[in-house]
Amino acid sequence: MPYRRVVVGTDGSQTAAVAVRHAATLAASFDGELVVVTAYHPHPGSDRPVEASVPDDLRWTITESAVAEEHARAASGIAKEAGLSKVRVRSEKGDPADALVSVAEDTGADLIVVGSRGMTSASRFLLGSVPNKVSHHAPCDVMIVHTVG
Repeated sequence: MPYRRVVVGTDGSQTAAVAVRHAATLAASFDGELVVVTAYHPHPGSDRPVEASVPDDLRWTITESAVAEEHARAASGIAKEAGLSKVRVRSEKGDPADALVSVAEDTGADLIVVGSRGMTSASRFLLGSVPNKVSHHAPCDVMIVHTVG
């Protein structure tokens, strides 16, 4: 089955970069598109207005969403280095697993690629992990890339 639209998550970490490279290579082999997703949780009080002393053209950079966007842009660069020309980025507020599933539904994705980080610690049994949650709720195939030692 060709994977024409592949969704991959990133948090800007080195392990996420491994998953992004894998997803980009796979999407490129099918002449497909990669949708890079980052998620962020606004900190309490982040709804406060930015100080007036910050220039208008820089205000957007002082938010959690801007950091998430930067992670997505960096991952887009990784994908383009892997030879993929069709790359989109999405930054979503909320839980990372929910964001991946939601974007996959919105875009009609054929595949979600996630890294295995979070699956090896004991806390995964209590809290779950992004790969575990995605695998149970995804509207499409899920590939878990081994990204940790």
